[in-house]
Amino acid sequence: MFPLHLNHQSLFEQATALLARGEPRMALQLARQAWSLAPNNADVCNLVGVCAIALGDIGSAERCWQHAAALHPNAVEPRYNLAMLYADCRRLEDAERCYRQTLAVDPAHAGAHARLGVLLAGTDRTSEAEQCYRQALSLNQNDAATYGNLGLLLAAQKRDAQAEQCYRQALTLAPADSKVHSNLGILLARAKRVEEAEQSYCDAIALNPAGAETYTNLGLLLESCGRMGEAEQCQRSALHLNPSSSEIHSNLANLLTRLGRAQEAEQTYLQAIALNPHSAVAHSNLGVLLANATRDAEAEQSFRRAIALDADYQLARLNLAMLLLAQGRLSEGWIYHEARYHPDLPDPDAPLPAISFARWQGEPLRGKSLLVWPEQGLGDMIQFCRYLPLLKEQGATLITLVCRQALVSLMRTLAGVDTVLAIDGATVTAHDYWTLPMSLPLHCHTDLSTIPAPIPYLYVLPERRAAWSRRLPNGKFRVGLVWKGNSMHANDAKRSLSGLLALAPLWAVDGVQFVSLQYQSGADELRHHPAAQQVIDLGSGIGDFADTAAILEQLDLLITVDTAVAHLAGALGKRCWVLLPADRTDWRWMRARNDSPWYPDSMRLFRQAKGQDWESVIAEAALALREHRARPPHLR
Repeated sequence: MFPLHLNHQSLFEQATALLARGEPRMALQLARQAWSLAPNNADVCNLVGVCAIALGDIGSAERCWQHAAALHPNAVEPRYNLAMLYADCRRLEDAERCYRQTLAVDPAHAGAHARLGVLLAGTDRTSEAEQCYRQALSLNQNDAATYGNLGLLLAAQKRDAQAEQCYRQALTLAPADSKVHSNLGILLARAKRVEEAEQSYCDAIALNPAGAETYTNLGLLLESCGRMGEAEQCQRSALHLNPSSSEIHSNLANLLTRLGRAQEAEQTYLQAIALNPHSAVAHSNLGVLLANATRDAEAEQSFRRAIALDADYQLARLNLAMLLLAQGRLSEGWIYHEARYHPDLPDPDAPLPAISFARWQGEPLRGKSLLVWPEQGLGDMIQFCRYLPLLKEQGATLITLVCRQALVSLMRTLAGVDTVLAIDGATVTAHDYWTLPMSLPLHCHTDLSTIPAPIPYLYVLPERRAAWSRRLPNGKFRVGLVWKGNSMHANDAKRSLSGLLALAPLWAVDGVQFVSLQYQSGADELRHHPAAQQVIDLGSGIGDFADTAAILEQLDLLITVDTAVAHLAGALGKRCWVLLPADRTDWRWMRARNDSPWYPDSMRLFRQAKGQDWESVIAEAALALREHRARPPHLR
């Protein structure tokens, strides 16, 4: 404090006390009197500015604080106040300058470090922001707000363990901070810690029942674990609290889509777009609904609008890719399909590996080595490994294929591959390039007319063939069955059958012996279901895909839902009938076709129509099976 004459000091103290009691107008009068008596006193000038800002007079406050800072080179508070004023007014360069001036005068000013961190975080200077937050906390370990801000910064970088630690420390210091409870809920939900996330959201709502954002996030969490009624209630509560939120409308529309209420969902998406015509998310989500309704032209328009609004919105790019590929527009589709592994996706299909050497972009491979890294689905690897013999023919000297353990033995039958490694525990040596298998069609310039289809391209190991031949029935027409796919697949509820009993119409076809290749999910049904007497269980003895291949080779036909076994049958050149859902049919089966250009001559597709149940599809397959059996063997 700079010295005042007693009368000036008295006026200063009275003004300060009035301001603390919430009487800024009277405080301003006394502060101005003090300033008239001591015009060169920086503290008095600063106080006049504080009173002015309390009354909403931004211009007067700014002038007072500028004058106070000029009066004394070591005046901290006016510089700090100016910085906060500029930050509030989004004059970010001025704010940063004043925060740094404050810290030049007082390096131990925890508040300036903390608020500068907020400013830097808001301009994506995350490394500098983190340094500021940590410096602030080293000076003031009781700063709950900065622990919360640091947690938010770390969470955005997916440094989740550190972020959680910061959030919990913030809540130890300020347990009634609803925002931190909500942010912790978001973090826990991302980690699939559902019960903890739900509790954090509920704590946030108890502290702030008007928090629309928390309600919508709780709704998303409940939706993710199938509690659809509660999820809808949460989304409608969020919408009641914030009816002008485009994001909440979009979240509700997504839920309605999953509930099969397409017309209501479409109207809700349109409301979201009306509220925010520039929302790439809402346009893209509407496009998904339209694509699922096979309103392809409208869907494409929605996806392209989303990309025009935000060229970096990767989910819209991926959605457009799937639409284009489903239409057979492969050349353009592959380009957009590269978005599938982008880290900005909410749940990337193919997280990129930490590999130091270059990713292959289609450069000449003559004399070069190539590492192929697996994507998420086993079927993806089976479908696209067909490109590796072509790359070997182009002159690649070494091709190393990394895959899931279940595929290792099978993939060693693929021509052109020098080494096959299991991803778990694989030691990757340096190569010239690496790639993902689903990027190969892009770099090989694949369109419908140039799909490499040298069927078969995978083969059965002789020792596996011999081992399984002893367990297969003799004499009858042998049909393999798979009625459930991977339960973790996003569309499994639509693409898998309810159970083995759904296939019962097939039993009426004479002269057929059914064999189950059902592996893991659904296999237990054979032990507990009356239909088991119609089916020989081989699936429970399968160890890997080389076993599955050995069984398939010795069957006459496979009837399966959309799963990896269908791709394996296609790669072996075995006759395969695939039962496809009407909703969210995978792009690789394209639109309306009953065959597949990826597996010519051996694949037949049976499609649900919109609103149709599986019973009709299986009845069609049963009729086809009866007709197939009736033909002479040389015409089958």
